[in-house]
Amino acid sequence: MNFSIVATIHRLLAPQHELSISWLTWYRLIAGLRRSGRGFRRESGAFLLGRRWGRRARIVSFVLYDDLDPNCLDSGIVRLDGRHFGALWDECRRRDLVVVADVHTHPGPSEQSDSDRANPIISTAGHIALIVPRFAAGPVRRSEIGIFRYQGGKRWQTVAPEKLRYFLHIGL
Repeated sequence: MNFSIVATIHRLLAPQHELSISWLTWYRLIAGLRRSGRGFRRESGAFLLGRRWGRRARIVSFVLYDDLDPNCLDSGIVRLDGRHFGALWDECRRRDLVVVADVHTHPGPSEQSDSDRANPIISTAGHIALIVPRFAAGPVRRSEIGIFRYQGGKRWQTVAPEKLRYFLHIGL
């Protein structure tokens, strides 16, 4: 019999969440974003890797943007060279995972900038982008995170603040 106790508990405790991530992975992700941001001086970001079941996804790992493209954060904002995506897809194949979302930081609130709206990091309809405020400084509460679903054609759907707790689960 092949099953996971954590997966079973997760399905029982958080069945309605579209995205979920363990506390430990979340902690490591935020620490990685802070490191990449060089002490809260520049934006940083990561691809969130995991498994998908229909519209639901479990984030189990991440790849920081600057681990793929060491120069992508040099201007202070994210400018990822598309030539580095091959390494991301190789990592996904090697670990049997998919990119379920991406995340990046902003210096202020977690609102999408004009550049974010015009230049999705993955331009596939349905892709989810998260924005973490204050360069991920201090404790990051779920209620402060911006979550956006790409609709295609440079159109986005914002997850309303009152729905964040039902959309993103950070826990088991």
